[in-house]
Amino acid sequence: MMATTPRPQVKKPLAARLTARGNPWVPQAPGLTSTIAQSAANIEERAVSSWRAFVPWWSAQTDHLRLALVVVALVAVISLLNLTAAGIGRLGASQPAPAAPAAQPAKAASTVTAPSARVLASEAAPIVPGKAWAATQLWQGSGGRVTESFSVSGHWRVDWLYNPPQSGGIFQVFIYSADGALLMDMAANTQRSGPDSTFWAGPGTYFLKINSTGGDWKLDVQDLR
Repeated sequence: MMATTPRPQVKKPLAARLTARGNPWVPQAPGLTSTIAQSAANIEERAVSSWRAFVPWWSAQTDHLRLALVVVALVAVISLLNLTAAGIGRLGASQPAPAAPAAQPAKAASTVTAPSARVLASEAAPIVPGKAWAATQLWQGSGGRVTESFSVSGHWRVDWLYNPPQSGGIFQVFIYSADGALLMDMAANTQRSGPDSTFWAGPGTYFLKINSTGGDWKLDVQDLR
C-alpha cells in the first residue's frame, strides 16, 4: 500500500486574504474591500523588491561606510524626535493660561503712633519771673566718672569748676538719656581753669558722663523751678 504524501498548502497572497476576510478592526464597505486589498498587495510587492535590491548593495559596502550610514540614520531619527517634541511644546504653550485670581483688597494698615523723640536744646540763660535755680545734684573728683540719674523740668543748667594740672588737661561732660541708649549732647569741653555753665531746655531724666585727663573738678546740675 503506497503512502499518500500530503500536498503542501499554498499560502494565498495578501490581497486574496484581505479580500476573503477583510480588515478585522475597521468595518469595510463592500465596494472598498477590493481596492484596499490591491493597494496592500502593491505596497507589499514594492517593499519586497526594495529589500531585495538593498541587501546586495548593503553587502557590497565597507564596514566603515556601514557604520557611518548607521550613525547618520540615528542622528536623523533623534532630530525627528526633537522636532516632534518641540512642536508639542509649542502647541502646549499656545494654550491660553488660566486667569489669575482677583487680588484681594489690602487691609487698611493700622495706625501706630510712634513715641515722640526726646528733644534737648542748648539755650541762653533763661529768665522766668517767679522761678529760681535749685541745685539737684553735686559731684566732684579728679578723673572720669558716670553720675547717677537725675530728673529736671523744662529749663536746667550744668555748672562746673575745673582746675587743670600745670602740664595741661581736658575736662568733658556728656549728657545721656536715662536708659543710656542715646547721647544727647556735650555739656562741657574745656582745657581752661575756672568756673563755667551751660543752659539746656528739655525736661526728662538724664545722667552725665565725665571725662577728665587730670586736675580736680566740681560739677552740679540746677533746675529752674
